[in-house]
Amino acid sequence: MKVIFGTTNKRKITDLQTIIDNNNLDLEILTLSDIGWNLGEIEENGSTLEENSLIKAKVIYNFCKQNNINYPIITDDAGLFVDALNGEPGIYTARYADKELKNNPELPKYECVNKLLRNLKNQENRKAKYRCVVTCMFENGEYFQTKGESEGSISDEIVEPISKPYFYSVFILAGENRTFNLLSKKEIKETYRYKALEKTLKKCNNI
Repeated sequence: MKVIFGTTNKRKITDLQTIIDNNNLDLEILTLSDIGWNLGEIEENGSTLEENSLIKAKVIYNFCKQNNINYPIITDDAGLFVDALNGEPGIYTARYADKELKNNPELPKYECVNKLLRNLKNQENRKAKYRCVVTCMFENGEYFQTKGESEGSISDEIVEPISKPYFYSVFILAGENRTFNLLSKKEIKETYRYKALEKTLKKCNNI
């Protein structure tokens, strides 16, 4: 069965294909590029991960209906929630330092991490969690959502190498003493986003 994955992000597409291959699922991924998507980036104006994931699914669903494309649609939204910052950056994880970068383009691309560490300066409570919500919407408009979560904490400083997702360079998984960016591929596959996607794909494959 073909499923549309609402992204053009190559890393996310690779992750999804890995889950499909590892679980021997009878699913074929279609990306937004594969369906002729021409509406640009979808505005995520919800107040929760659940809302944002569903917003993306609905926009893609309407596009598919207008173009006579009839496959299940999978979308996801994820964020880092820090206890001492009342859940920040949360739904703004991907654009946490947009204002700073706009005002000063010379700042590093990972300025969001620097901002987080500044905001946590002298904070003893470093607890945080990564959350992901995945929406699967069917051809008739019905949908279900699955969630994944990983508990952890924020380190006192950035741990290299620094690459996207940038917050992986400071997020330490509970029970570990290493930041996310130092975990092996096998270890990462046991965390929040993979859990949510895997549950979604397995359920979709069995329907």
